[in-house]
Amino acid sequence: MKKKLKFTFVIFRNVLITFFLLEIVLGIFYNYYDQSGVDGNTERIIASGMYEGSGLTDEDIKIIHRELREQDMMWEPYLHYRFKPMNGKYNTIYKNGLRKTANPSLKDSATAIKIFCFGGSTMYSSGARDQHTIPSELSQLIHKNFPDQNVEVTNFGCHGYTRATENIQLQRELIKNNIPDIVIFYDGVNEVISGHQNNAAGEPTNAYNRRREFKLAHSYKKRVKLMINSSNLYRFMTTMQRKIFSGSTYAQLSSRSDALATDIAENYIGLVEISKSLEDAYGFKVFNFMQPNIYSKKNLSETEKEYFKMQQYYENLYTLAYENVRKDSLMINDSTFVDVSDAFDHTDRTMYFDFCHTGEKGNQLVADRIFTHIQPLLMPKVKDTVTISETEQLTKTNQ
Repeated sequence: MKKKLKFTFVIFRNVLITFFLLEIVLGIFYNYYDQSGVDGNTERIIASGMYEGSGLTDEDIKIIHRELREQDMMWEPYLHYRFKPMNGKYNTIYKNGLRKTANPSLKDSATAIKIFCFGGSTMYSSGARDQHTIPSELSQLIHKNFPDQNVEVTNFGCHGYTRATENIQLQRELIKNNIPDIVIFYDGVNEVISGHQNNAAGEPTNAYNRRREFKLAHSYKKRVKLMINSSNLYRFMTTMQRKIFSGSTYAQLSSRSDALATDIAENYIGLVEISKSLEDAYGFKVFNFMQPNIYSKKNLSETEKEYFKMQQYYENLYTLAYENVRKDSLMINDSTFVDVSDAFDHTDRTMYFDFCHTGEKGNQLVADRIFTHIQPLLMPKVKDTVTISETEQLTKTNQ
């Protein structure tokens, strides 16, 4: 009996030592892999020509995507999380968790026309320099066309944020008496992703992780399970599983009902209506832009065709959800709802570096479309002036 117990203990000890050694080795590997910025996808992005004409070197592009990997989050009430501050070469995040925006028209923040830009990582503009995000491109367009106007554009975009989260963001600013003049929502992608992940519309992105973590301190079983699922060894095993059994994995991911697309559309429309009620109460103007994705682009480049194949399981939900939003009577009659999913239909050059994130050229084209719609609100107000002679004439007429 003692020999059996001793043998079991030795086996357990060796397994434990092996686990920790593998964990350390894989940890070193993944730390280099995550921060190096040199992987197959980054090299593919460089080769695709997406940054062509930007003046960026290959090393610059690697730095942009390396900084993207290094970004971290911190807890934020009601929103689940927000960015931690970051002072990168091309990605700057302030202490309040918001990304730096170029504001050449800003003269005085207290009296400026305030433009709030809400969205997920596409509004944050992953893969772009601070000066070439959608909000920065928009701000520079405004300065070019209205150099005398005092305008401040703020980028509230954050990875994974959905329209529901963005509405909460806006409400929190209003409560602080930070009232905008123009509010821009740029959505569609995360509404579908969160619906796909949770198999239910309206939940936050990665909500299943928050459920898994709930009351973690009160459950030893949960703590052990989370430790295993968060380990480097688990990451290695699941990565290998996806590579070897990709067919069965994708088949499972694609099993979403058409009814889910209807629910996603209805949820989005309901959130648009809520923001419009805030518009009436606070006197700002809301614009709702439905963003493009790789499934809505007519002429895909060779690189984009590969991205399409890799994540084709999203296509049906995107197509149906977007179509349900477009044909809704409220959206048809809402002048503030603008479908810009066709923003890249005129080009066959590579605009995406995955199924939804665009490069700097894509951000510029989207900013152009947004500017077209908000431009009338930025026109300098012309005061009614009456000349002295006109005043005299009016006086004589009255006499």
